[in-house]
Amino acid sequence: MMTCRLRSLAFVGLIILIGGIAFYAFTKRSQAAEQIFPATINRDCAPWDGSAFTVSIPMKDMGISISIYQAPDIKLPATFSFPDDTMSVGNALLIMPIDSPKELTGKVSFQRVQQGSPVEGTFDITAVTGERFKGKFIAEWGNEIVYCG
Repeated sequence: MMTCRLRSLAFVGLIILIGGIAFYAFTKRSQAAEQIFPATINRDCAPWDGSAFTVSIPMKDMGISISIYQAPDIKLPATFSFPDDTMSVGNALLIMPIDSPKELTGKVSFQRVQQGSPVEGTFDITAVTGERFKGKFIAEWGNEIVYCG
């Protein structure tokens, strides 16, 4: 009698263990790795002629331009949300080869920003059409010279 009960418990435990392993493997597999995009970062000017920087991420037939209206000196991880109704944070635009730029909605995060060092970040933004752009970028500094003010 006791052996039958132990076998039943062992069988149920084995089923739970196999189910847990299968669930874990399925969830890991469904989380596709985010694509890493090469990008360029340049100093820029905010609308009021203050210091800013812009990250340009080229894609197939378009590009994403993310401008942050502050000096390129971010020492701690930072996240910026768009659109910015106050016009004090920055903007994110979808750049099309023929059409005018379209405003994007979403978030952009930077690990840190320091001029002269590669800048790593992530973006999760959406166009008005509903098209979603998500991934990571590594931006190298361009050599554009910008004078603000």
